[in-house]
Amino acid sequence: MASFQYTGTREGKSFSGVIEADDRRQAITLLARQGVQLQELAEHAEGSSGPSSGLSLRLGGSKKIKPRDITILTRQLATLLEAGFPLARALEFVSRQESTGPMSEMVSDLSASIQQGQDFSSALSEYPKYFGNIFLSMVRAGETGGILDAMLVRLAEMREADEALADRFKSAMTYPALMMGAMVIALGVMFAYVVPQFATMFEDMGRALPGPTQILLNVGDFASTWWPAVVAGVVVAGAGFKAWVKTENGAFQWDRTRLEMPVLGNFMAQFAIARLARTAGTLLESGVNLIDAFASAGDVSGNRYISHIMQRALADVRHGKPLAVALADAPVIPSLLREMIALGEESGQVGPMMKRVAEVYDRQTRETVSGITSIIEPFMVLFMGGVVGMVVIALLLPIFEMSTGGV
Repeated sequence: MASFQYTGTREGKSFSGVIEADDRRQAITLLARQGVQLQELAEHAEGSSGPSSGLSLRLGGSKKIKPRDITILTRQLATLLEAGFPLARALEFVSRQESTGPMSEMVSDLSASIQQGQDFSSALSEYPKYFGNIFLSMVRAGETGGILDAMLVRLAEMREADEALADRFKSAMTYPALMMGAMVIALGVMFAYVVPQFATMFEDMGRALPGPTQILLNVGDFASTWWPAVVAGVVVAGAGFKAWVKTENGAFQWDRTRLEMPVLGNFMAQFAIARLARTAGTLLESGVNLIDAFASAGDVSGNRYISHIMQRALADVRHGKPLAVALADAPVIPSLLREMIALGEESGQVGPMMKRVAEVYDRQTRETVSGITSIIEPFMVLFMGGVVGMVVIALLLPIFEMSTGGV
């Protein structure tokens, strides 16, 4: 008999403990009978103080269903099915873990559909906002092959890896955005309150002002007079850009431009290739043919330009070309991806090769995030300090000249 460490809630109170059971399925069943709403469950290692690995059973209780909630649901169902739970009972169990809200309602609806004899893939297709074509195709393949638990594990792993990749991208962008926002606020305060006071003082002095000071005051006058027009212009330009990016051509051109940006372009390319390779590898290992797998992978890469390149290469594949050859002259596509595809086509192992490519680019994105952060942090500090310093010097220069001339 094994020991399982768990964390959960009962009657609104959180607690943790250890339960003896033959296997994970029995542990879940025993805790459910006790009215415990599980949050974490893991095999209990001697001397451990809490769950260190195993099944996480925490769904978001927010009013809006988030992509992370779908990932957690997928992982939950995969673990429960692996533990021997029938699908209908697994959904019923997950539904009981939820309190109220759209997530609870959706899981309950899925459970009811399964109990009425509907296929899981058909039940999921009623929620296209949360379960896309790739998700449905893999679930359908799992149902057909009797390996639904394995397919859900692959889906969970793929979604978790994509979310980790997206989190790294956000972390790389957050700091520069915060620093730029802080600089804009600091300059706004200076031009709104500090510069006008100095301008009044300089007028009372009746002296000719140094060039930098005069330029600063002119900028301050323009900002104080025309700031509504400037703000309106920025808002209109932003709205126009957003509308343009939503068009087919706009999205394509913007995605292409992003890949050509210095420093960030390389990171965005790594991000897109990692998602493409991971999705293609997962689909190929799930029995999807090469053309459909890479077509779907291109669509979910997050970059329209890369998707376009992949679709163009697949058109050549349909006419008999190997994919590696079709991608030989394709821009943006790295040589590593082409070489691994070629090796996979020769050995019949394209799926595993794509998984390796995804691991390589996952590692590269982590290194790139660290590199970007280490470069941007001191650069932004120096840039902000330089801009604020120039403003301060321009304001103090007339006072310094007056005191020097008076000696």
